[in-house]
Amino acid sequence: MPMDFRIREYLPHQRPPWVHERDPLFITVCHRQRKVRHFDNTSAWSAIIASTRHLAERGKWTPLMMLAMPDHLHGIVMIPHSSRIQQTLGSFKRDIGYALPTDWQRDAFDHRIRSYEQFLEIKAYIRLNPVRAGFAGRPEDWPYVAEWPMRQETD
Repeated sequence: MPMDFRIREYLPHQRPPWVHERDPLFITVCHRQRKVRHFDNTSAWSAIIASTRHLAERGKWTPLMMLAMPDHLHGIVMIPHSSRIQQTLGSFKRDIGYALPTDWQRDAFDHRIRSYEQFLEIKAYIRLNPVRAGFAGRPEDWPYVAEWPMRQETD
């Protein structure tokens, strides 16, 4: 029997308690209109970076990577247990919206990165996104990307 794809389940974005908060998350947030050129410009990128830093300063997440495509954003972040994933992503979208009114797609996508190898694979996937889409010849040619070092635990 074929699956009815019209039914969309609510995704709670809840992290099981046994998942360590230092496990990075691969996140994607999208503009409601696909194929729109909304995020790939200097003023939009400034709003994205400001929101990323604002959440980091408030202790809501630790960013490791952020990349803007024309109609969606990819990131790798660490969200502590004291912050809920869904609320943190909602705050990110709201913060950007203050400087850059955006018609966001409902919800967001998050995926736990389970190993350093997977982290490197996802990072490469994100960096190649503008190349695959034909917006850049090489990953290093795309201007709307930022990376932060992964800090080691001191305890």
